[in-house]
Amino acid sequence: MSGAMLLQAGALAGRIADRIGLSIAASRKEAAVSAIGRVMARRGLNHVSDLLGQIDADEDLKEEFIDELTVGETHFFRGAAQFDLIRDTILPERCRSRLIGSPLRIWSLGCASGEEPYSLAILCEADNLSSRVEITASDISRKALSDAAEAEYGEWSLRNTGECWRQRYFLRSGSRYRVRPDLARRVTLTKVALGADVLPAPQIGLADFDLILCRNVLVYLDAAAVHRIARQLFTCLVKGGWLMTAPTDPPLWKYAPFETSITSAGAVYRRAVSGRERPADDRP
Repeated sequence: MSGAMLLQAGALAGRIADRIGLSIAASRKEAAVSAIGRVMARRGLNHVSDLLGQIDADEDLKEEFIDELTVGETHFFRGAAQFDLIRDTILPERCRSRLIGSPLRIWSLGCASGEEPYSLAILCEADNLSSRVEITASDISRKALSDAAEAEYGEWSLRNTGECWRQRYFLRSGSRYRVRPDLARRVTLTKVALGADVLPAPQIGLADFDLILCRNVLVYLDAAAVHRIARQLFTCLVKGGWLMTAPTDPPLWKYAPFETSITSAGAVYRRAVSGRERPADDRP
C-alpha cells in the first residue's frame, strides 16, 4: 500500500475491527494495517474505504479479517503448569463443592482449533471425571470452530503430548491424530465474539461456570475491552469459580472484584465463595 493508503488503513482499522466484533490493542495496530493490506490484495481492492462498504454485507469478508487479526497458534496441554493446577487443585475443589448430580462446567474461550478444550476433556477422562464435567468451547472464527469440530491434528499440535496419551486418547491415521470420538463429543462448540456479545448468556448455556480459561486472548484487545470483559467473565463464574488467563495477558484484578492468587502457574482469579466481594482495584 502507498503511504496515503497506510494512513487510511490505520484510521479505519479500529472501525473495521468494531464491525467484526473485535477491539485492537495499540500494540496490534500495525498488524491490523498489514492485515487490511493482505485482504485488499486478495480481493483486488484499490481503496481502503471500499472495505467498509462491503464488510457488513459480506460474511466471508468478515471471516477473512477475523482470521487475519486473530492468532490461532496453540497445542495440546499448552501451559503445562496451568494444567497441573487444574488437575491437582481446581477440579478436586470444584467437585467437592458441586452437589452430586450437578455437572462441573468448564469454558474454553478463544479455543482456536480446539486443542485446549480437548486437552481438558482428556484430563477429565484420565481422572475419571468425564461423567461429571461439561465443557464448552468458543471462538469468534467460524474456520477455527470448523477445524475444532474435525478434531484432527498433526505432530506440531501434539508436541507436548507423550506417546502413552497419544495411544489412549487419539486414533492415528498416518501422520494425523484424531481425538477419540467419545471425548470429542464431550466438547460443545459455539461461536462467541468476546467483548461484542452480551455475557453472561444463560439462555445459550454461557453462565455459571466452575472454570473459565481465557488464555492468550486479552493481550490482543484494547484496555476498554479488557475492562468490560473482566466484569463479564466475573459474572459468568459461579461463586467459588476460577478464571485462568495466560502470563502474557493483562492483569484483571483492577477491573473486577476477583480474589487473586499468584501461583507457580501465574496469576489465577477466583470469584469469592461467600461474603463481601472486595473492591476491584486492590492488588492480590
